[in-house]
Amino acid sequence: GSRKDQDYKDTIQRIKVLESGLGDKSNLNNLVEIFEIAQGSHGGLTSAAIHALHRVYTTLLLKGELRRLKKEESAKATVSNWLRDNYNSYIKFLCELLRHEEPGLQKPALNILITLLKSESEFQTSLRKKHSFANDFYVRVVDAVLRNPNFSQPLQAELLGKYLNVYDDLRYYFFKNTSHLYCSDIITSALESKDSSEADTPKKKKAKNMSNEKLNMLMQNTFSVLEGIRTMPTAGVEIDEFWTGHPDPEYAAKAKEDPDAFADSSDEEEEVAKEVAGKKGPRKHMLVRLSVHKKALQTCWLAFMKMPLSNDLYKKTLLIMHKRIIPHMTDPRLLMDFLTDSYNAGGATALLALNSLFTLIVDYNLDYPEFYHKLYRLLDANVLHLKYRSRFFRLLDLFLSSSHLPASLIAAFIKRMARLSLTAPPAGSVILIAMIYNLLKRHPSCMALIHRDEITDMETDVFDESNPDPYTCNALNSSLWELQTLAEHYYPNVATLAKIFTEQFTKPSYNLEDFLDHTYGTFLDKELTRKRKKDPALAFEKPTELFPSLVKVGATDEDDETANDNLEDPSAVKWSLWAF
Repeated sequence: GSRKDQDYKDTIQRIKVLESGLGDKSNLNNLVEIFEIAQGSHGGLTSAAIHALHRVYTTLLLKGELRRLKKEESAKATVSNWLRDNYNSYIKFLCELLRHEEPGLQKPALNILITLLKSESEFQTSLRKKHSFANDFYVRVVDAVLRNPNFSQPLQAELLGKYLNVYDDLRYYFFKNTSHLYCSDIITSALESKDSSEADTPKKKKAKNMSNEKLNMLMQNTFSVLEGIRTMPTAGVEIDEFWTGHPDPEYAAKAKEDPDAFADSSDEEEEVAKEVAGKKGPRKHMLVRLSVHKKALQTCWLAFMKMPLSNDLYKKTLLIMHKRIIPHMTDPRLLMDFLTDSYNAGGATALLALNSLFTLIVDYNLDYPEFYHKLYRLLDANVLHLKYRSRFFRLLDLFLSSSHLPASLIAAFIKRMARLSLTAPPAGSVILIAMIYNLLKRHPSCMALIHRDEITDMETDVFDESNPDPYTCNALNSSLWELQTLAEHYYPNVATLAKIFTEQFTKPSYNLEDFLDHTYGTFLDKELTRKRKKDPALAFEKPTELFPSLVKVGATDEDDETANDNLEDPSAVKWSLWAF
């Protein structure tokens, strides 16, 4: 142990000596030796070596000594090209460290790469005399991150928390580079091999499985980052943090003096600004325009959605779409096909597409005449057992809130809910009863459903439950006899709630949020913690077992003396089925 510690200390000291020696250009071979130490198996030495190389290469970069000189064949050109080759090997090694199993090496590798990006951009800016972003360098970093088979949580948190959620230029170019990656030839060929229907040899099959794995990993990593980006600007004045320096310092100074005068303009105003740009001077830089950032996000998400997403990624994307994607797009109508296909798929997928689709209908004039027909079909027994049940009923309440909806449509939903409540779990029944009450309060034209006495059961009911069309299922001519049945429900809370329909409709509408999160667990907890006025009645004889077995029952005094002594308890026969 002590020997290893001494070797470690000696190597660290050796790295320091080699680094200090690089002040003299005659010792440039020290770079090779430090790089060899970095490629070793000891994590601590690797970390020390890559940081030493970072300091050296940053100095060389800002001095312009890493430029590749193609035309010259002098000794200076030879040295510069050699340095550039070693620098590229170093960058490649840092990108490989992002895939390391140890997050303790992933994070410093990322930090060094992003810091070198800043140095590269500063050098390019000084050369061109205008703001430059070294995207040729950054695209390699983005590619290494998204194709990373060991994309750890600490690395993801570092990338998002320290960079993408802080700096506008890093976030913009991340969107741009990711969308280009998904349109690249490599991804296209992977998709073609995935869809290929030709007979595969074992070798081809293995290659296809590998490409599928890499594609799925790429999509999973991409979603993890895109989902974590929470700081998209909503106004031009919010675009004020740049990792590589502000692209338009004059604009920044003026915006700081008078923020209100530089509030972001709409897309229409920007189009007008293009026409008058000649009169009012040059337009503001691309990176300080909100529409440019929105367009980058939109292009990136659309490229991602065109991929063959797994069910899990598909649902996660739909889950965040209405809050994190649609508000930040320049043209959300481009999602119409994606959302209508999702809605037509039915089940949980359709349920998750509801919110975004309704947003497009209300705010972006999407014409979707089948919306309520599909919504009616979604309301079946399965929805009462889904993970997203509360989300669905919250949205359903919103969709049926308009007083302009036809009475026949509202009656169909009320009747469908009443019928489902007969077989629903108690947690589902309380939601349905509360919704029915609210709908009747909101749409008085449907009150006839609770006043019609001649329909008392399924045999006399004119409602066609199997008809998928809410307008022709004859619900308005039916009655809510199901609620009378629920008044006899085995669970007292459901029975009590159902009896509200026998009273005058003077009570205010229910707050649906009070009913959405109930489960068997919450009902059980409520029963166990309830204060009881008196103890419940119990059996007067203590049972000896949970389920009675097939016991021999002898004749009693009241029986005839000739009765068979080996009588069996007939009720015990059915209980014996449960005796394991």
